[in-house]
Amino acid sequence: MQENKTYNILIVSNEKKIINKISILFESSKYKFELARDMLSAINKIKFNNYDIILINFSFSKILLELFVNKIRFFDSFSYIILYSDDTLKNDSLNIIKNYDIQAYYNTKNNLNKLICLIELISNAIYEFTRINLRLDNFNIASKSPYLSTVQILRDIAEYKDKYTIGHSFRVSKYSTLIGRALGLSNSDLKTLKVGSMFHDIGKISIPNSILLKNTSLTDSEYYKIKFHPLIGSHFVSPAIIYSRIIPIIKFHHEKFDGTGYPCNLKGSEIPLLVRIVSIADSFDAMASKRSYRDSLPIDLIIRELEKNKGYQFDPEITDVFLEILKNDFYKIKKIQKRYK
Repeated sequence: MQENKTYNILIVSNEKKIINKISILFESSKYKFELARDMLSAINKIKFNNYDIILINFSFSKILLELFVNKIRFFDSFSYIILYSDDTLKNDSLNIIKNYDIQAYYNTKNNLNKLICLIELISNAIYEFTRINLRLDNFNIASKSPYLSTVQILRDIAEYKDKYTIGHSFRVSKYSTLIGRALGLSNSDLKTLKVGSMFHDIGKISIPNSILLKNTSLTDSEYYKIKFHPLIGSHFVSPAIIYSRIIPIIKFHHEKFDGTGYPCNLKGSEIPLLVRIVSIADSFDAMASKRSYRDSLPIDLIIRELEKNKGYQFDPEITDVFLEILKNDFYKIKKIQKRYK
């Protein structure tokens, strides 16, 4: 991929002023904006042109917007979609993001700089994904299992990103599988859990290391970018049919049991079972690992944090299962930590 690539952006809106505002703030050589004033003209453009980003003004009815997104994905599986609307449409927007392949949501009441952050984040994702040549459909499925394909992909990422990324992914996969076995999951679900948990942070490839490895507090803008990695990651694997079952794990692993997580504010059983498992394993590894800004936490403190967040961040029943593993089979945890440093 060339550094001087032009990103083609289609804005679907009856408000021409949005193009004028955004165009002023972006360098014209890098971004090319087109306007479609209605869905029909937008579909006609998408049929015959390739767009990197499609920015949709959510002024349409929910039903029409769902039909529109389905039509976009019929013609184009790869474009990144941003919805933008005001606060009154937040719940409808979150439901559409939950059920469809949408990469970001922008509230028009926010500073326009947040929309600029999203466009820059997505263009960076396009650049990074192309640069490391992660083409999932190129794997020979006849000779490689999804698991082995995933291992190779993660190794490729590790060569490009920080070393923590691959170790974290493998450890979370192993912890998740331990929990899954303790819960008596089927072999099919265990395989999905194993691969999905390895892939859960794939969207972070779009986040610069200057943010991922920062040893001080994140700015609002940096945290805003971080929050969209689940949607970007799920979009990245969505064209590969063999990975369709792991998309919920990638997309929802930052949801919280009490409904305060992101990107869709899912609550309780709305969060798929496998996702609830990965959420606990992911948080445990984050606490148990040495990071750029702190040392690993002692196990007794981690256990207290897990117990404190039962019913809030974590599913209480699954948390209890994992706590039993930590208290009675901690040697299994240590074995995983030793192997995947």
